[in-house]
Amino acid sequence: MRKPVLALASFLLLSACGQEDPVQEAAEDAHDIAMVERMSKEPFKPIIPRPITEIDVARYGLDRPGCTFRKPGDKDPIFIANSDEGFMRIAGDLKRYAAKKESTQLPGNARSTYVGLASWVDLVSLPDKAGGSDTLHWPAKLVLHDAQERVAFMSEGEVTCRR
Repeated sequence: MRKPVLALASFLLLSACGQEDPVQEAAEDAHDIAMVERMSKEPFKPIIPRPITEIDVARYGLDRPGCTFRKPGDKDPIFIANSDEGFMRIAGDLKRYAAKKESTQLPGNARSTYVGLASWVDLVSLPDKAGGSDTLHWPAKLVLHDAQERVAFMSEGEVTCRR
């Protein structure tokens, strides 16, 4: 019984080899690739940075010349940056970001992009509606991207710099 089944299977495989439709095969390949890409993406999780406290600043030596980003009305910053690196507290851990030297230099010697191991930060200078912006204090937007290049957090606020 096994020999006829094997012979039939071999015959069906041989007869199907020459009859593939290239358009259908390309469509199936594209479908398979899209499915693998969807399955390999990590589910989206928003990232909520926590304030960096005065205790953190003293403990980790973050009181160097540079800039801080604060959300409106907050005393403690959520991002501390200088020309070489930036710091953000995420899920209890203080994360370090390297300044992307090719990015735009912003007022106060900050950079517009900081890159971490699993995310990156864009710091965008906004127009000052009051007209009083200078190189030490200016309105900005902080955008945190996850490893899949999705926006995981975004906030408008103010950057204050010190030399």
